[in-house]
Amino acid sequence: MGSQGQLRGSPTKTTRPLEVLHRERAMQWLFEDPTLVIVGIVFVEAILGAFFVSTVRKEFLWVMVAMLVPLVGVLLADYLVVTDREAIELTIREGVAALEANDLDRVLALLSPSAVKTRERATWALGIVRFNSIQVSDLKVQVNRLSQPPTAEVRFFAVFRYEFKEPTPEAVYDVYAAKFKVLFEKVKDRWLLTDHYEYEVAHL
Repeated sequence: MGSQGQLRGSPTKTTRPLEVLHRERAMQWLFEDPTLVIVGIVFVEAILGAFFVSTVRKEFLWVMVAMLVPLVGVLLADYLVVTDREAIELTIREGVAALEANDLDRVLALLSPSAVKTRERATWALGIVRFNSIQVSDLKVQVNRLSQPPTAEVRFFAVFRYEFKEPTPEAVYDVYAAKFKVLFEKVKDRWLLTDHYEYEVAHL
């Protein structure tokens, strides 16, 4: 199952002001990985707690209470806001679930209209096999918000276990494993797959 898709050309640049882009990137970074902010607030709280215990001054206690406000805000934002990275990972999980359900319509709904070769490949594959399980690992997502529309490059390792719809004595069940490079673009509020490329096929 190893034909390869064509890589797309480099995206065009947006004309939005750079300061707006930097601000958006900073906010995305905060939502995608608030660990440093949370650790920083907890560290400050620990220092204030130590000062309060040693001096018993209520001022330190009030500052500790005040510091809980941004901490709760960051935790709440992290819970409520779906970042681009999380949305792309969700699209991949939906794609895996659609393939395991052998539901071509669900698969095609996750593809951009420009994903002609990927659309043809999915239609061909689901026409001859039934997928039993798909495992995706080593997922890496790189989002480019400077392009218009925003794009993303995703790399992962996937193992497909399947059976042929019309088995022969030589082939009933099989497995296919390879590294993938998958390209996405943001269409309105959705991340849709535009192309894929398979490389380093593994023999399991």
